[in-house]
Amino acid sequence: MKSKSILFLFVLLFIQKAFAESVNISQIDNSSLLLDQNIRVYISITDNKGLPIKRVDEGKITVSESSDEKNFKKVKVQSFKPEANYERGINFLLLLDNSGSMYFDLNGRETSDEEKTRISQAKRAVIEFINSIKNPADKVGIASYNSYYEVYSMPVSDKNKIINYLDEIKKPSGEEGWTEIYSSLYLAAEDFSQISGRKAIIILSDGENRPFYVHTGKPHRDFGKKVFKYQEAIEKNIIEGVSVFTINYGNPADKKDSGLKSISYNTGGVVFDAYNEEELKSVYSKIRERILSEIMITYKAGMEPAEKKYVKVEMTASDNSKVSSTRYYISSMIFGMPLKESTPWLLLAILIALLLLWLLSMIKFKNRNTQPLLEILDAPRGTIVSRTLALTKNQTVIGGSKNADLTILNAPSVKEEHATIVFDQKTQVYALKSKEDVLVNNKPVKTKILESGDVINVGGTTIVFDEGEIKKKR
Repeated sequence: MKSKSILFLFVLLFIQKAFAESVNISQIDNSSLLLDQNIRVYISITDNKGLPIKRVDEGKITVSESSDEKNFKKVKVQSFKPEANYERGINFLLLLDNSGSMYFDLNGRETSDEEKTRISQAKRAVIEFINSIKNPADKVGIASYNSYYEVYSMPVSDKNKIINYLDEIKKPSGEEGWTEIYSSLYLAAEDFSQISGRKAIIILSDGENRPFYVHTGKPHRDFGKKVFKYQEAIEKNIIEGVSVFTINYGNPADKKDSGLKSISYNTGGVVFDAYNEEELKSVYSKIRERILSEIMITYKAGMEPAEKKYVKVEMTASDNSKVSSTRYYISSMIFGMPLKESTPWLLLAILIALLLLWLLSMIKFKNRNTQPLLEILDAPRGTIVSRTLALTKNQTVIGGSKNADLTILNAPSVKEEHATIVFDQKTQVYALKSKEDVLVNNKPVKTKILESGDVINVGGTTIVFDEGEIKKKR
C-alpha cells in the first residue's frame, strides 16, 4: 500500500512538472548588433494548459548570455515590454503546400469537387486569417511550394493584395508536384533577410519532404543535384531571425515530416495539427494570438568573441520551480564580436574602413559612368541577361519578360514588367514606378525619384542606380 502511495505521488509530481508553465525564446533579433549592440529577445510564456500568458512579473525573468553554451553570464535587461508586437507589428509569411496531394480531399482521395480539396480549404482558412488582422502594423506575405518555391509577395500592409494572389496558386502539372519543404523554408528565410522586427513563417504541409532530384533523378531547375537538409533550413532561419510555425494538415493517418518538426522547435516556433477546415482556421488564429502575447526583452550583447552567442531566459514558475529556454544567434560576422563604447579604436578602424569604401565607390562612379545606368551587384537566384544597363530611353523596363530592357529570369516573384525607370525631360530626373512594392534602400515603395547610389531590390536582385553626368547638367 505504501509503495502504491509513493508511486501515485511520483506520477502526480511528474504530471505537474510536465504541464507547468513554460518559457520559449521565439526569436532573437540581432539586426541592431553592430549599430548599438542591442539584442531583442522575443519570449512566449504559456500556462499549464499550453495557453499563452500575456503578462508576467519582470522580476521572475533573468537573461544570460554565453559564447560557449556552458558558462552563462547574467545581462542587464534594458527594456521589458509585454505584448510589444501589438505596437511594433508582425511580419507573417504564409507558405502554402501546393504539391499534387493538396488537390485530394482530406481522406487522400481524388475528388471532382474542387471545394473539397485540401488547397481550397487552405485558401479559405488563409482568407479568414487575413481578414481577422485589424492591426495596421501587421503585414502579410504569401508564397507556395511544390517542386519549386514561389513567393508572390513578401509581407505588405495591403491585405486585399495578398488575398488576390491566392488565385495565382494553380494546380501543378507534370513533375512540378513534388514537395520541397526544406529548400523552400531556406529560400523563404533568405527572402526575409531585408526585413527587420518580428518575423514568422507559417508553413502548411500535408506530408513529408519529397525532393525533386531524389524522386525524379533529374537536376532541379534551381539547385541542380543539391538536396537540402532540414538542418540547413534551421540554420538559415536562425541567421535571419525567423521563427517557423508548422501546420500539419490532412488525415490523422498521413505521415508527418520529422525534419519539419525539428525546424519549428529549433527556430522558436510551434507545431500544430489540423484535421478539418474549422481546426485549420482555429490554428492560424492561435498562432497569431501566441505571437501577440509575446514579451520583448532588450539587452546589450556581451564582448566575448564568438561566431554564435547563446541566450538563456529563465523564469520562476508559480510553483517556484525554474523553467528556461536557450537559443543562439549569429554575432558579428565581420570581427567576430559586437561593438561597444569601450572599444574606440575598433570603432575608429571600422569608420575609416567604411570611409575608404565610400571614397572608392565615388571614384569608381566618377571615372566610369558618364551616362545614367543601372548596375547589377547581386542576383541570388535569378539569372541576369546583362550586368549593367545604360539608361538611354525615356522608359526602361525591369522584369521577367525577355522583352524587358533589364531581364531577370528564373525569379518567380518578378513580374514580366515589374518596375519601370522613367526619365522626365523637363525636370531632368529619373523616377522608379511600379504597381508592386519594390524595395529601394530597404523601404517598400511604388514610386520614387532616384538619386545616385539608390539600391533597388527586384525579386532578390540588387540593382544600383547611377545618374552619371546628368546631375551636372541640371
